[in-house]
Amino acid sequence: MSPQTRRGRAVPASRRTRGRPDAEPNPATTDESVAGDRPLEGHLPSEGKRAKISPARHKKHHGTAYRWFSAYLPLMLIFFALLGGVWVYTTFISPPPLTPAQQWTRIENKWSPAREAARQSLSTHSQDFAAQQKDFKDFYTQTKGWVDEVTAVSDWGPAQNDVASFLANGPNFLSLLQQAYSATTPDMVTALSDSLPSANETWDTGVALIRTDLNLPAAGATSSPLVLPSDSATPSGSGATSPATSGSPVASGSPAAPSASSSVAPSASPGASQTAAPSPTAKPS
Repeated sequence: MSPQTRRGRAVPASRRTRGRPDAEPNPATTDESVAGDRPLEGHLPSEGKRAKISPARHKKHHGTAYRWFSAYLPLMLIFFALLGGVWVYTTFISPPPLTPAQQWTRIENKWSPAREAARQSLSTHSQDFAAQQKDFKDFYTQTKGWVDEVTAVSDWGPAQNDVASFLANGPNFLSLLQQAYSATTPDMVTALSDSLPSANETWDTGVALIRTDLNLPAAGATSSPLVLPSDSATPSGSGATSPATSGSPVASGSPAAPSASSSVAPSASPGASQTAAPSPTAKPS
């Protein structure tokens, strides 16, 4: 066995015969042999092998990535389809229940603007009883809608007690409003001048307490007071009143009442030209 080097390659024959007397001289090297042993294009033999193997490895790597992508693409499509279906169901088909604060905000935003507009209209028509009756009717409708929607919600969380008080005062307020828009004369509405504004103030206080319980910001605009028709408001369907000469009002177009005082005839008095009758002349004796 030929001697080995540390790298495990056999020692060339020229080295084995070096120093021996019977050894033949090394054959002369030719350009062909040198050219045959020299690696092509300036690459070492190992580099040439790597250059030949690398395209195959790249091709194998790309093939593996494509197989993984093809295998998992249907699963990814199914996942995103399920995620989109859940979003559509929870958003449009069966949304999650609203919180108490969201419920109150939704109800207040629905009924409060129209209710405040009716209240402002009542102040504008303070001298027109017929127009105020229409405004009272509108104010009653908006208030009743608010109460009905609050009643339909069962869970009000931390505002449960204040909502219960709010609903307990609601029927009384609605009853007073119903009496107001059903009145036929201004005097019938004026009779509610104490109870109706008080009930409206209780309503506003209850709304403020509920907003505080639900950690909602305070209302920006302050509610205007409820204005009732004045005593001089014109009743619906009647003419204007005008004072009579004696100071008592009578309806326009009707004959004036006769004066209560009767005329007194002047007393007879003697004329200035009337003379006394001459006394008889005494006869001479």
